Amino acid sequence: MYEKCAASLRMTRMILEGGSLDETVYKCQVIAYHQESECIYLLTGRSGLTAFSLDGIYECMVETKEGIVRCRGMIRERYGNKLGKIVVMKVKNGFYKNTVN
Repeated sequence: MYEKCAASLRMTRMILEGGSLDETVYKCQVIAYHQESECIYLLTGRSGLTAFSLDGIYECMVETKEGIVRCRGMIRERYGNKLGKIVVMKVKNGFYKNTVN
């Protein structure tokens, strides 16, 4: 559905008390989206995996042919494999279109 689309990932809130909010926008590419488990798999490129906190709320902006769609959620996994550095984000409340023109 969103495979091979460009995406941006940005932390919007830190859950961990005393944790620091990282407002960096990370450029990614969507590898897969599993609708039944509501998980989106993102290839992070050069960003280190430890840059992505398991204790934060993230917003993901996916660039599709129809426009930008957004979702919010938490990072559930981060790992490296033969494709590169991957983060798995659990989507909360689905995707929504960018309504600002």
